[in-house]
Amino acid sequence: MKLKTEIVALCDYANISREGKININGVFDEVRVQNFPGGIARAFFVAVVRGTTNQSYNLTLKVESEKNTPSPLKPLPINIQTSFSGKSNILVELANIVFQNPGDYQFTIYENQELVGSTMLKVLHGSYEKRKDTKPN
Repeated sequence: MKLKTEIVALCDYANISREGKININGVFDEVRVQNFPGGIARAFFVAVVRGTTNQSYNLTLKVESEKNTPSPLKPLPINIQTSFSGKSNILVELANIVFQNPGDYQFTIYENQELVGSTMLKVLHGSYEKRKDTKPN
């Protein structure tokens, strides 16, 4: 069975419980940076993949951009073992991720050179504005 993703996300915090449940807090797909180079002090990359039951997979997490700017992350090998259901949780803590330029960055999981799944992060220049559709506490 071809390995595929069921969930792929970047978030503020994540963990895996003793029961094997993945807890994902603060999912985001956009970050604003005041000055470049600049970026994220801490984040988590999470994914749930499904493949063959009780199978080992050698994966790679890569961060790629359309503008061919330097990647903020070296390719990261990830070795997983699927369960009796064919699923496996992936959780990678990312620290001090520095982006050289604004743009779209694809966080992608590969098995060999084949795409398994990905999520896009939009890196923007500027500060966050308070949303107008929220009510104060």
